[in-house]
Amino acid sequence: MFNVRYCFLGLHGGIGENGQLAALFDIYGIQYTGSGYQASLLAMDKQLSKEIMRINGLPTANWTIVSEKSDLSSINLPAVVKPLDNGSSIGVVLVDTKDKLVQAIEETKAYTKSSKIMVENKIEGREFSVGVLGNKGLPAIEIRPINGFYDYHNKYQKDMTEEIVPALISSELTSTLQRMAVELHNILGLDIYSRTDFIVTEDNEIYIIEINSLPGMTPQSLLPQEAKALGLSYEELCEKIIELSLCKYQIDD
Repeated sequence: MFNVRYCFLGLHGGIGENGQLAALFDIYGIQYTGSGYQASLLAMDKQLSKEIMRINGLPTANWTIVSEKSDLSSINLPAVVKPLDNGSSIGVVLVDTKDKLVQAIEETKAYTKSSKIMVENKIEGREFSVGVLGNKGLPAIEIRPINGFYDYHNKYQKDMTEEIVPALISSELTSTLQRMAVELHNILGLDIYSRTDFIVTEDNEIYIIEINSLPGMTPQSLLPQEAKALGLSYEELCEKIIELSLCKYQIDD
């Protein structure tokens, strides 16, 4: 069916990142860059990944899973409403009243196939992202949207977000973020590369937002920017990902 031996898998979100395409490649014997389907599935499912964080002592914001008949009266506000199985902040809504919460849950249903929606406590603080490449943490990058939060619009529209790399934070905080990113990467069984997003409060409390098994890979995306701060060009980063992935398959390049 497929006359393809090897694929650079660079689809951020959707079937590219939730393991479905990787599983299809496995069935047809097509080798690919990055993580296997099982780890990608765990990383993409926000409920599963947060439960795994909690079990392993990694900090993440409290959350509630709601469905059609859920009682919303006990949910703390402000909150973040998000689908369980989407990327790029698609369907994510910030709410501060009960009316907005109900409305956001209804709106978010359009962005997921699941009957369940995550409502997460909103954490105020600075937002950072840390990539992992070959089981080593890359320089942290700070994300500062000009307006609002780091939603789909601010991620992909030019000049809507200031991105500072290396982040202007202490070496101790950088090391802690890198350690957590590598730890979560390994706990989930991810391979080759990933990117973990964090919020750090004024009191330096750290919360993991989520992990991306296939982070965005345009030259302007966060992971390539972090690699560039380490001295790796975009081309060198892609070559490194291919090299590490070939080693996973024990192929002589």
